Amino acid sequence: MIQKVTLSPVNVKNQAVKSNGITMPAKSQNVSFEGLKTQASKLASAYQALNGIKTAKTVNFAGTKELSDFEKSIITSKEIRIPNLLEIPENVDLPLRKMPEGFEKFNAAGLNVTKEIEGNSDKYTVTNDKGNTIFIGRIAHGRKEMPVVTYKQGKFMPEITIKDSSLNGKAIKMFAGSEIIGDGFEFKMPGQYENFLTGGYKDVSFTGRTVITTLNKEPRTLNAVNSYVESGLQGQAIRGDYADVVEQNDPTIIIPAGGFGERFFNITRENENKPSGKLPTDDRYRIIGTTLNLAASAGILRGDGTDDVKYLSQNHEIEEGGNVYYVSRYKTDGGAISEGLKRDIIRNDRDSIILNADIFTNADISRVYNALKTLPDAALVIPYYPVNPQRAKSFGLLGIEQDENGNLQIKEFLEKPKYTSDAPMPNDFVTPGDYDKAMKEYSKVQTALDPSDENKFLANPGLYFLSKEAQKVLMAQGILTPNETGLGGNVMPKIVQLANEGKLLDEKGNKMKVYTVPLEAKGGKPAVWDDIGTAEAYLKLIKDVANEVRLYGTTPDNKYYGVPEFVLQDFANNTDLERGIVFDSKDAQDALNDFAIKYGVSSVRGNIFVAGK
Repeated sequence: MIQKVTLSPVNVKNQAVKSNGITMPAKSQNVSFEGLKTQASKLASAYQALNGIKTAKTVNFAGTKELSDFEKSIITSKEIRIPNLLEIPENVDLPLRKMPEGFEKFNAAGLNVTKEIEGNSDKYTVTNDKGNTIFIGRIAHGRKEMPVVTYKQGKFMPEITIKDSSLNGKAIKMFAGSEIIGDGFEFKMPGQYENFLTGGYKDVSFTGRTVITTLNKEPRTLNAVNSYVESGLQGQAIRGDYADVVEQNDPTIIIPAGGFGERFFNITRENENKPSGKLPTDDRYRIIGTTLNLAASAGILRGDGTDDVKYLSQNHEIEEGGNVYYVSRYKTDGGAISEGLKRDIIRNDRDSIILNADIFTNADISRVYNALKTLPDAALVIPYYPVNPQRAKSFGLLGIEQDENGNLQIKEFLEKPKYTSDAPMPNDFVTPGDYDKAMKEYSKVQTALDPSDENKFLANPGLYFLSKEAQKVLMAQGILTPNETGLGGNVMPKIVQLANEGKLLDEKGNKMKVYTVPLEAKGGKPAVWDDIGTAEAYLKLIKDVANEVRLYGTTPDNKYYGVPEFVLQDFANNTDLERGIVFDSKDAQDALNDFAIKYGVSSVRGNIFVAGK
């Protein structure tokens, strides 16, 4: 049976590969003595950085004072964690010091925690190294019983977690732009918040920085996929407009499910990785369910007993055999995919569709695949998603040029451009030549303007449609190899470059081309797409879906139409739009009510998530 879905979890070291019972050593590399000395020096620096965090010595922080026992106790290899802010034995002052290049993520962020008397209350304040206030708590004197308020500072966002027996095993997670006010106390996390019912949603403003290193949980991904496949949810997918074209050509869906999920750590905590992270819906439909639903809608996952899911394991945390294949370890998923093609684990005589595992979209991928099969000499099609100039700075953009037939050909990748709508100004530069370089970058970025709306740019949503003809040529030329591991940052730009130089030729000698088409939903309507990259994005997405259901139900007027109906309904049922609260289940709603009664809570609002611990 031809594989239908391939997932490739990731780690960071090369390792011997087992194939048909034979162990093949990892590819050797010629390294000079000077190179070895440099590597040894870097390893020594890394060890020193790690050891400094473990022992909490002043090597990690500015200043000369020794850290207190309490300060040492709150620094871990993943984060700064204060078990209970309301019982801090002393004030904390951890100024930030930059670590050696390449090891910044091992460095704890600056942090200041103070307790002081303000009138008839104890005031607890948390600020970061830039002086931004993260949390303010006030407890009236005489207020005896209080919940446990845990502070956790991750790499991308701080979090206040409130635990109490009244929550029945759930916890209240506060993020920037939230407040809880009760009888004799108040907890606030400053930030922008505006609910949907009174004027729409605004992103919160806080940006943080700290220590988080997380590892993959391969068994969790396998369980999440198997749960979806075995549930029969494929049958609820709305059939794509060109599903017959997909079924006729039988391409391979490849889903890179690697990465460390650092930006999502505040939601998943230690027991999940992002693809297997829970959504506030049926437990069989986790974050990776959106991507699996795209495959089902296109007719690739059918729920008829023929769905054959293969796994490329880089961490080797799941048992090899059956549908699990061990591959070497790479820095990104691209290496595992390339090795899978080289070893024919992934059929290299089939077109490939590469889809991210942590997106939420109602796109109809059969429409993009049909473009791959109908555009002249198409080697690669990357759909575009229009974004405004400010958001464009966070994406890779697609520089385009219209051909004689009006088709949009990709001319280059523009990774997270600094200049979008505003041209650089000469007086911003002092070094000769820097202004010219900036203007050259600005000119390139203008080639990524949306032809139908010049106020928006063409962003790369990380979905790639690669023809079997192009795969053969790329493998023969050594472009699609395990060493070229970055899909968006390495492999795809090289394909674009070769095509534009006229060096990407099929077996008949025809020049192959690379195209972009709009990412569309059923019927050609603009698709909704987002990357569930952070806890903030997660909460914003769920609230936006709930608001669409409030306005349009689950009809085609809902901009998320195409996502399974039960998912839309569950998001709406587990969201309090008026207060801005997202619950992971009905039990969480009941738990918050019990908490509110116990503590006389008069206000709970903002960016709040009530979920299992």
